Amino acid sequence: MIGNSTYPADEHNLQPLKGPVRDIAALHRALADPRTGMFADLDVTLLPEATSGRAIRALGRFFGAATRDDVLLFFFSGHGRLDRDGRLHLCMQDTDSTDLLATAVSSARINEFADASRARNIVIILDCCHAGAFRGGDVPDAVAGPGRYVLTSCRGTQLADDATVDNGTSVFTQHLVDGLLTAAPDHDGDGYVGFSDLYTYVDRRMRASAKQIPQRRVDGDGDVRLARRPEGAAPPAPPPPPRAPARRWRTPIIILAAAGAVVASLLIWRYGTTPTDADYTATAPWRLRIEGNQVSDGCTVTLTDARTGEEIPLPDDVYGTRTYQIHHTGSFRWQANDAACRMIPLAGSGGATLPFALLQSTGDSDVFAAPGRVSVQVRDFNSNPRCDIRLHDPADGAAVDVATAEPGAATVVLDPRGRDRVYVGDTWCGVLISVAP
Repeated sequence: MIGNSTYPADEHNLQPLKGPVRDIAALHRALADPRTGMFADLDVTLLPEATSGRAIRALGRFFGAATRDDVLLFFFSGHGRLDRDGRLHLCMQDTDSTDLLATAVSSARINEFADASRARNIVIILDCCHAGAFRGGDVPDAVAGPGRYVLTSCRGTQLADDATVDNGTSVFTQHLVDGLLTAAPDHDGDGYVGFSDLYTYVDRRMRASAKQIPQRRVDGDGDVRLARRPEGAAPPAPPPPPRAPARRWRTPIIILAAAGAVVASLLIWRYGTTPTDADYTATAPWRLRIEGNQVSDGCTVTLTDARTGEEIPLPDDVYGTRTYQIHHTGSFRWQANDAACRMIPLAGSGGATLPFALLQSTGDSDVFAAPGRVSVQVRDFNSNPRCDIRLHDPADGAAVDVATAEPGAATVVLDPRGRDRVYVGDTWCGVLISVAP
């Protein structure tokens, strides 16, 4: 069990955390609890504030000494970072975020240890950030294999919350502890809480209390037991309350004009029974604002051309409020995964004046008049190892230039390539956009 709270080798990019050392201590007590635990206290090794070398040596001994009938459980709490190829690395005391391969513990290395182990059952639990810049598969795919049970604290597009107080536990780890001790129900009545029982409990609690969504991956036969349920244990927890009925919406027709635009936009907006199902018409480029502030799973919106059936690409799992530029015109229809998601069409492409700031997770910027060159300075990397900054043409959405900002080289210069008006595409970093000198 590895918990890293401090990162003296890269304090600028890896901020101190409050929970990891407490996380491994609390989970240790739950796993070795005299009444419910399945692990002997002496068989649990805690590794707080470890360097990458120390962690790798400990992992080698841990996986290498196992026998066929052993159940191995590896838990990590701390910062998680992605390299340029989207591979997950667990950060240690000596980790330098600009040299993850040499100074962190990669998911590939963990896989190598697990592949070489004789143990038939290996459980991997990760409570770490996984920056949303990566658009590939979720974290479990990076560390799952035959005979492995993987549980992670969030999706591949999410960050993991730290403890809210010093020496506290993170919300994910606390749900793990509660589930192992008493709260997770024994669904099949065999007297044990299995991996699937624990995941179901943690997933339900996390969806009700946090925006991060746990993920699991199972590559093995059946389930693996993680806790006992003695006779007289607490009954299964009740299911979460049902969602409130969807509000009914009247059918408005809205005509909007973009100030300063050469051609006004006409949007006809007709709601169905909920705001998750609507259609509209646009005669010029426009924007779609997605508000998912009340949705724990995030909003996934499908936008479709009503005439051709073509789907207009939009990001999945939108949290908070984000606005996207849509260059397509015609008649469209949208659908969302949750009745609490709110979609608002905005006429025109907006109008921004340089310089201006674009906060994290606000989506595309408004369109602005293109100078000779555009300077974009990253003010906050938001735990991302890098930020890809793209300049787009609002007429067709095409990316006209792209550059990558990294710690130590946080300002990039982009060329509009003759476009009169451009916008900066969706980025998970906080940036300041200005005229390049």
